[in-house]
Amino acid sequence: MALSKHAIDTVKATAPAVAPHVQEITSLFYNKMLGRHPELFQFFNKSSQKTQRQPRALADAVLAYAGNIENLDVLGPAVERMAMKHCALQVMPEHYGIVHDNLMEAIGDTLGEAVTPDVAAGWSEAVNALAGILINHEAGLYEAASQRTGGWMGWRKFTIAERNEHNEEVSTFSLKPSDGYDGGFDFTPGMYLTLDCELKDSEGDIVAPRHYTITSAPGDKVLKITVKHLKDGKASSALHSFTDGMEVKCSPPFGDFLNASAGKEAVLLSAGIGVTPMYTLAKHGGLNVKYAMHVDHESGSNPFAAHYVDTPGFHQITTTETGRPDMEALVKTVAEGAGGLADKHVYVCGPTGFMMEAVRSLQTAGAEKILFENFGPRTNEQRD
Repeated sequence: MALSKHAIDTVKATAPAVAPHVQEITSLFYNKMLGRHPELFQFFNKSSQKTQRQPRALADAVLAYAGNIENLDVLGPAVERMAMKHCALQVMPEHYGIVHDNLMEAIGDTLGEAVTPDVAAGWSEAVNALAGILINHEAGLYEAASQRTGGWMGWRKFTIAERNEHNEEVSTFSLKPSDGYDGGFDFTPGMYLTLDCELKDSEGDIVAPRHYTITSAPGDKVLKITVKHLKDGKASSALHSFTDGMEVKCSPPFGDFLNASAGKEAVLLSAGIGVTPMYTLAKHGGLNVKYAMHVDHESGSNPFAAHYVDTPGFHQITTTETGRPDMEALVKTVAEGAGGLADKHVYVCGPTGFMMEAVRSLQTAGAEKILFENFGPRTNEQRD
């Protein structure tokens, strides 16, 4: 759906007035929508609402859309990431109407009389146009996921066939389809599996499904995920209370972390459980790894230490021995070990604060192609 000149002109003219209030708008939007449709908590981690991370991420997306309203092609990578997450959570076309109505109401309530019928019409068209872009792209992703070997559409029941404990906190779970399928599974290394353990929180709201990097190899007859047991993590606690035959619902593998980098010279930088996609990329991704650095609390915390150490240029820092590393100094060490960063694909994964510091330091050090996996809402502070 091509935007009309009226919609483009309206968004361009009013974006400066919207910008100072955009997070107020998005916060109100989520309050309205989730208050009226608590079933939509299946798409949103409640903690991201409480910390305002989700409203900030949407605010950044709104401003990016408005700022590029005449050149939407530049939003392609952002649309791809958004569509991947939407498909993993099984967002359907009918959900976009709910988003539109509540967002337009939040804009009107926040900006008041400044939202004339003419302005409202222009923004409404723009919101619907973005929805159309996502719906069309997601339809293609859903179809592709269903056509892969072992692929499917929607939620599919899997049985936890085996649990392998790496240490007190981390276990790998092997998942087999409950429908009796005994073939292999095709996916791109670095993709994640989304699990719905069908949980509710203390307030009776749905606990959103969680994304976990697939750690088995493409073609294997089971899908494996490696999960850290978080103290207050409802999904990880449910998994770690595993009993024989426990079932979970899974959507198909999605994600674009590898991003067509196979064969390219790569650098891997991770912390904590962020080692999981790095291990997968190093073992199955076809990357030409020049250097890999992992930061962990203790030497035994890395669940893949026995395998990941075979990666060329692998190094590990344990904070109990050396303290928390200075990121600029760490990146300098990585850059020297890799023979420079400008011509490398640099992969980053770990806690949000670690990734934000790493991306800033990597950019300063000359890295031009930085890819990072972030399973929560992505804000402008987390650019690649």
